Amino acid sequence: MIAPCNGVYKPEDDSYMLLDALLSLPLAGKRVLDMGTGTGILAVNAALRGAHVTAVDINPLALDCTRRNAEAEGVWVRTIQSDLFERVDGTYDIITFNPPYLPGTESDPDYDPAWSGGKDGRAVLDRFLVQFPNYLEKDGVLLLVQSSLNDPEKTDAILSDLGFVTRRISERRYFYETLWVLEASRCP
Repeated sequence: MIAPCNGVYKPEDDSYMLLDALLSLPLAGKRVLDMGTGTGILAVNAALRGAHVTAVDINPLALDCTRRNAEAEGVWVRTIQSDLFERVDGTYDIITFNPPYLPGTESDPDYDPAWSGGKDGRAVLDRFLVQFPNYLEKDGVLLLVQSSLNDPEKTDAILSDLGFVTRRISERRYFYETLWVLEASRCP
């Protein structure tokens, strides 16, 4: 069982939405990049299904947790400490990202860079969106968590302008927001 390292997983966590989407794809032999890996739940599960996985996080404690979880499950996951693609090389068949998307700034009492995506919740997401196409194979797939709190229409527009088609493959409603897993692939 993949350990959360700093808490308890709950089935309603957005990581599980993304995990379900990832596990619906054929993974054996695929190159998977798990951006913002956190505990490595996506990375380790992809490796368990035969993917060659690179897990990226800006937080060294998250990467340590990912390595421990991979070791406990008997798989190898390449880990890179990086601010998004700063230290990433190569291209990937599948890129996953559950970005910090909640609106918030460092002056907010509940601010946490793992969850807070800047004033409009898009600071990290917008940087990611302009960079990821350079790392995605021509026939690759992006799986991305999107929140109703940070302008999902803007995400759709950016991806469209970059030549991607999108579809929402799962949805979870809360009293304060709706989350989607967005799948994006290049226009044929």
